[in-house]
Amino acid sequence: MKLRVLLRFKDLTSLNRYLGEELNKLLIAKKRLEEEINKGSLVDVIEIKDNNIDIRRERITEIKDILDNINTRIESINSLLEEIKSEFNDNNFTGMVLLEFDNGMPHRVLLSQSLVLKGEVP
Repeated sequence: MKLRVLLRFKDLTSLNRYLGEELNKLLIAKKRLEEEINKGSLVDVIEIKDNNIDIRRERITEIKDILDNINTRIESINSLLEEIKSEFNDNNFTGMVLLEFDNGMPHRVLLSQSLVLKGEVP
């Protein structure tokens, strides 16, 4: 089953800020997982979900799968950020800016036709 979600932003700066924050979180998680992988064959995984804390031990191979998923997300976000920068040269356009997720992965950016350079009067 394929799941698509759209997040709406007021302008490109808001989208870039969101993507930057998500990228920072993923880079921190990646660093911590890599540190744990270097420690031994079993690691403790702490998951916080719905106000519950779940602590379990997992094998390094399972952690490597999680790390692969994080790397894929990092690459996806970096690709989107590079594309936005190359198209808009750090200009801030307002209008309908949508970020599409495909099965939880940032997939593409959708923009309205009536984008306005912030500061200009349409």
